[in-house]
Amino acid sequence: MSETILTPHESLAIIQKVVNSTRQDYHIQRKFYILWGILIAVASFTQYAILNNYISITWYFPWIFFPSIGLILSIFWGISGKKTTLSYYNHFVLTMWFTLYIAMGISLYISLFYQNSPFPSILVCVGIGTSISGFMMKNRLFILCGILFGIGAIYCLYLPFQQQLLLNGACMLIGNVMPNLISQHV
Repeated sequence: MSETILTPHESLAIIQKVVNSTRQDYHIQRKFYILWGILIAVASFTQYAILNNYISITWYFPWIFFPSIGLILSIFWGISGKKTTLSYYNHFVLTMWFTLYIAMGISLYISLFYQNSPFPSILVCVGIGTSISGFMMKNRLFILCGILFGIGAIYCLYLPFQQQLLLNGACMLIGNVMPNLISQHV
């Protein structure tokens, strides 16, 4: 196998091609980010309304109902989506988020076991995923939103549980839904 030495211009062209491919793959995936951001925000706000007696249903209902909708829609969109080969970006993002979902599940279990709020650790996990996605796409908005999730996680530590619900919902809307709606030209 012979080695080909690339000129700086050719190397930059290859890097730009990979970044453009990553951005293209993101545009296919962004509806999932918007969906889950909205559903988690609505679940947070609904539980806040339940705990403040604005709505009279079981307190955990939003955390079963809204993620179930998300799971069904995600499976449906995944099955009905374009059947293309899995790019490196898609493979990495799917693996990263799958791993972060496991971390969120473990954090949720530990939080419930010790009767602590799960929101600080969940916001950290979402922030990590958002920041890494931003670094891969070379998108400062997503990197900034990942940092916002981290700040929200720290701020959660100083709030009572009910206010953490509001902060979690706001972080999901501001840090997950908004940048995905406004980043038409990532």
